[in-house]
Order: sequence, then C-alpha cells, then structure tokens
Amino acid sequence: MTDDDERLARPDGHRYDAPESDESRVSKEWAYVALGLLVLVLLVLVATGTVQIFPG
Repeated sequence: MTDDDERLARPDGHRYDAPESDESRVSKEWAYVALGLLVLVLLVLVATGTVQIFPG
C-alpha cells in the first residue's frame, strides 16, 4: 500500500462512500423542506404571540 492509498483508506476498510441514489436524495430534500416549514410556522406563531415561550 502506498502513502496515497493509506491516506484515502478509512479505518473500517472502505475507501469511499458510494454516491447516494436520486430517490434517497429527493426524500431527504422533502424532509428538510418539511422541517423548514415547521420551524417557520413556529417562528411566526411565537412572533405573533400565539405561542408563548416564557409565560407571564
């Protein structure tokens, strides 16, 4: 094994991660969009006073 090979190798023996499939990537994108919308709705509710973070 050359120095270059040792530098690229991982401790578990794999040299690289295979690229993720299009289906996996698209499903992750939709999950991030849904999470972003949820956070946006919560921020709007807190800003309008509908949801109180610190009651009182």
